[in-house]
Amino acid sequence: MMSSAIAVHAYRAVGANRSLRRTLFAYLCFNAQEFAIWIAVTLYAFERGGATAAGIVCVAMLLPAAFVAPLGSVLGDRIRRDHALAIGYLTQAISAAVLGAAFAWAPAPVAYIAAIVSACAVTLTRPVHNAILPELADTPEQLTAANSISATAEGFGLIVGPLVNSVMIGVAGPGAVCAIFAAVMLLAATLTARLALHADGRASLPAAARTSVISEVMDAAVVLREDLPAGTLTLFGGGQYFVVGMLDVFYAVLAVDVLAVGQDGAGLLAASVGIGSLIGAATTVLLVGRRRLAKSIEVAVGVMAGALAAVALAEALGPIILLLAAVGASRAFFDVAARTLLQRSVPPGVLARVFGLQEALVMLALAAGSAAAPMLVAIFGERGAFVAVGGLAVLAGLAVLPALRALDRRATLPDPARISLLRSISLFGMLDQPRLERIAAAMVPRTVVAGTTFIHAGDEGDNFYLIDHGEAVVSAGDREVAVLGKGAYVGEIALLRDVPRTADVAARTDLRMLSLDRDTFLSAVAGGGGVAVDEEVETRLRQLRDRGDGTTA
Repeated sequence: MMSSAIAVHAYRAVGANRSLRRTLFAYLCFNAQEFAIWIAVTLYAFERGGATAAGIVCVAMLLPAAFVAPLGSVLGDRIRRDHALAIGYLTQAISAAVLGAAFAWAPAPVAYIAAIVSACAVTLTRPVHNAILPELADTPEQLTAANSISATAEGFGLIVGPLVNSVMIGVAGPGAVCAIFAAVMLLAATLTARLALHADGRASLPAAARTSVISEVMDAAVVLREDLPAGTLTLFGGGQYFVVGMLDVFYAVLAVDVLAVGQDGAGLLAASVGIGSLIGAATTVLLVGRRRLAKSIEVAVGVMAGALAAVALAEALGPIILLLAAVGASRAFFDVAARTLLQRSVPPGVLARVFGLQEALVMLALAAGSAAAPMLVAIFGERGAFVAVGGLAVLAGLAVLPALRALDRRATLPDPARISLLRSISLFGMLDQPRLERIAAAMVPRTVVAGTTFIHAGDEGDNFYLIDHGEAVVSAGDREVAVLGKGAYVGEIALLRDVPRTADVAARTDLRMLSLDRDTFLSAVAGGGGVAVDEEVETRLRQLRDRGDGTTA
């Protein structure tokens, strides 16, 4: 009952958050256009060269997109992420319009080049979308709910996009489909151009730290290499699209060779996965408020593997539709759990680039899965191929299990009250949710007995202190300067300005405090405060000067 109440509150909070609403609606538009244009290109190629031409064009779209994805994601770590998101949507609007014109008036080779450019433009969205949600969500529950709604948007996109395509392509051709979605993506760009981020609006990656685009991508790769659990989850999340790529081929194999229901049956099988994705997205409400997510990922992989293997035993269309729907549902559940865990675990400054690397893996996995499917059918037979894929999923899940559990233990969320206390402080109030969670987790509880002086004038600044309970007195010489209570903090100026303590701070009553060591504090504040932190320090110094003491405890 408590879990349901938390989930309902989280979804309502997402609905009340204007920036999250706009971002999630734009993401629905994006998913619809991605699937609609993909199908339009596939049909255009099929009409001109059959299945071979369609397959070649699909691979030709995926491989360059895999190269562009990590490079384009750098924008999401260089500038405001709402601006990066809007630029991606605007680029997709332009590329869709150009593709539509090519379909209508240009020769096929030109249209194929435009299709490749359009596929590359698509890769600009998902990494930045996944990276911006933590900057818009106010609580861990809101973040999970936003990821859940994102998965729902993906499921609806899988239905809405092909539906619009099927209605328009017979009436006005593929060019009309592109024109419609060019306008839709222009709307998405408008919706996301200016959002209320928790950060203070500066680029996540400071200008002084910028190098070449490739070097910045490699920086993210180094983070994942050094953080093996996070790297494993990134690889696993992208690699599971290998199954999706194989399914694109298996639909036709099942419909024509196994069930003998013709090519129309392939569309029905594909739709069952899309409907299952919607169901799976709805069940992700169970993840809201959950502190541990590795077990949810394990269950999702197990269900997907079992459903794939069971397809080999099913004889009729109905059971196979249900099993494929289970595959779609488990994939959606997996996506939300894995995405949320990665958002909790990766440093915010490289988050867009990490998701960009994962997007590249998605494209490569799709292409590899499509290429591997015929080989698996040739080796194991039409039904045995499904058993092989299910077994492959189980083996992959077992291989990454230790890393997932290690990541889950590390990413366990701290006490929500501690996060709320941090968010109430102007110094940390501008930080996004994952960064706040990491700061809260790093804080060390400390108790000080009444009458004890814990900061001495002249000492080197070594810790930042946040009062959770009790009162402290700030003194300069023999004069009392201030009395501090719950939510007050001391020690930040000496750390930020690298100067000695110039005041004494003692416990007036028994104190319960939270402390951060110098390096952790500076890393946390420098990673997300920017100009706002400088303004906060100047305000504190001005207040102290107004008292006439110049204290910099």
